[in-house]
Amino acid sequence: MPKLLAVKGVPLIGLYIRVTENFAIIGVNDEKAVESLKEELGVDVVITTVMGSELVGALVCANSNGVIVNSRISKKEFEKIKKVAEVKEIDSNVTCLGNVVCLNDRGAIIHPEIDNGIEKAVNDFLDVEVVRGTIGGVKTVGMSAVVTNRGGLLNPNASEWEIRKVESVMKVDVGKGTVNFGVELVGTGLVANTKGYIAGKDTTGFELGLIEEALGW
Repeated sequence: MPKLLAVKGVPLIGLYIRVTENFAIIGVNDEKAVESLKEELGVDVVITTVMGSELVGALVCANSNGVIVNSRISKKEFEKIKKVAEVKEIDSNVTCLGNVVCLNDRGAIIHPEIDNGIEKAVNDFLDVEVVRGTIGGVKTVGMSAVVTNRGGLLNPNASEWEIRKVESVMKVDVGKGTVNFGVELVGTGLVANTKGYIAGKDTTGFELGLIEEALGW
């Protein structure tokens, strides 16, 4: 059975959680959410805020090679994340790195107007090919798609050209859909890796079908 989840009663779970193949970072000490991540996705879980915010899904970008965060992160928060992954701090006016980078272990699509320092960090530190672009016409690509090493779910407005770019750079087949009863920014309501996925509690059965097909289940 697919796992449906809310964090603090909110179905926008992708705002609170950042997931990779081996670990997850969650900004809220929610026992049910932590257990779901361990059981459904087979990951180690770190509970920490980032820059004092619970919205770690929006604030950090990560893959199996590590985590990139804004240098405004506190030392305590940094050390917590360091327990499960290599961490790189970058100086940037952009704090919501999870919003502007969509990646897996093979490639990344980034906000078309992001500064070169972020592009270089994703390319060098996370060791993936980086291409600038939009998904569904949306520049905040990190919330407009969820892509694993197995498949990906994109904003339903994604064009054929955008789909081809994602598939070429990230080297997976992808599909389109929504979460949480029609939300197009699928990254706000879905977390996934190759071992499983968890969707926001308002996601419908029809949407779950599209999610499973897109993620290769």
